[in-house]
Amino acid sequence: MKQKLSSKHFCPAKVDESVQNVGLYFGSFNPVHIGHVSLARWVLEHTNLQEVWMVISPQNPFKVNQVLYPNEERFNWVQMAVEDMPGMVACNVEFFMPQPSYTIDTLRVLIEKFPQIRFTLIMGADNVMGFSAWKDYQEIVEKVAILVYPRPGVDVEEEVKKYPSMRLLEDVPLFPISSTQIREMKAAGKDVSMFLPGAVAEAYS
Repeated sequence: MKQKLSSKHFCPAKVDESVQNVGLYFGSFNPVHIGHVSLARWVLEHTNLQEVWMVISPQNPFKVNQVLYPNEERFNWVQMAVEDMPGMVACNVEFFMPQPSYTIDTLRVLIEKFPQIRFTLIMGADNVMGFSAWKDYQEIVEKVAILVYPRPGVDVEEEVKKYPSMRLLEDVPLFPISSTQIREMKAAGKDVSMFLPGAVAEAYS
């Protein structure tokens, strides 16, 4: 059964006709931090992607106990983070889809809505080892290219070779901060503003 997507408040509602290569960077962005933004910008500068859409996920099927900030709050933070970043877009498509959200379902919706765009999935190396457990993973590798960014201490070179459409990014700067660490620091009363994009730091405090 096809997913039906309401266009109300969907972002991006319209894409310039010149945009043909788009990277999809999925995450809970709970909250979005400078590592997320820096990685997206690096990918834009070092690949053929014209845009990177930061897809805010309502619920990760593999993290069912994860406590998330409200959807709209996280979406607003991402919008703030990318507002002055050419080629970076906040995408809330999964807010309009059944939960939990599965990557293949989102890809099907976006491919149908934007048939002129070649999508590329951007994923962390920590997701590669369990990739075969993803829903319809064979269809994912058939539909889109996959760029894998390194994670400290995670060696996936051999695993990536199993999937012809996967490519491990090289010389990517590492950003040793996570949303979990930021939430824990904030809960402990510590200043986390240095880890957040300017406007987000103010809104998150």
